[in-house]
Amino acid sequence: MSEYTPSDDVVAGIKAVEDAEEALRQRRQELREAVAADLLANPEATNKVVADKLPFTEEYVRKVARDFDVPRKRQPTVRSIKPTKRATK
Repeated sequence: MSEYTPSDDVVAGIKAVEDAEEALRQRRQELREAVAADLLANPEATNKVVADKLPFTEEYVRKVARDFDVPRKRQPTVRSIKPTKRATK
């Protein structure tokens, strides 16, 4: 079996890519924080309104809002399927 040792160029290239990926992860997190801050600062703006102005889907903005505990714009409309007791007359 051959003894292979990566060249300095390959090692440097791998390091550069890893550094770039880490920088990208950090920038994405900063962007998510900025989107959440915009949602908090503009309580009338819905996820759809924000998503329409950004290169993100409404679902992505909704997930960012949930991840950063941004209050919902309205109460959920889905009710529990558990039967409730009705008052009798």
